[in-house]
Amino acid sequence: MDEDTDFEELTDRVRTQSEDAAGSDTDRVTIRSFQELTSDSLSELLEAAESDVSEPGSLVFVLSGANAELLCERESDLEDVDDLEAELGREVRIEQGMPDDAVLLLDPEAVDGEELLEPESIACGIVGSDH
Repeated sequence: MDEDTDFEELTDRVRTQSEDAAGSDTDRVTIRSFQELTSDSLSELLEAAESDVSEPGSLVFVLSGANAELLCERESDLEDVDDLEAELGREVRIEQGMPDDAVLLLDPEAVDGEELLEPESIACGIVGSDH
């Protein structure tokens, strides 16, 4: 990922690479749906992704500014992104252009711009109508 990454395009590509895609035998990303966005739902996404990644410590959350604000407003023990990082035990990046209906969890080396280099090192949380 770099400053030129189009996160909307990247998220669209990630969504089409589901590990559960019918007839697929290639490496796919992990995709989970959330009824609501909470630190618990992000922890569940982390648990699901860690089992498939060779270096789980390299995973970083990528959220929209709106989703980061929603999490901090919703959970009284989270005042800011630093608190969220401490809660999750992972870096949290707030990226302009990141869609509000998705959360990415990935190894930054797993993508080059919008190209998926290592799909197995990418997870996506689909956020329902939680806004």
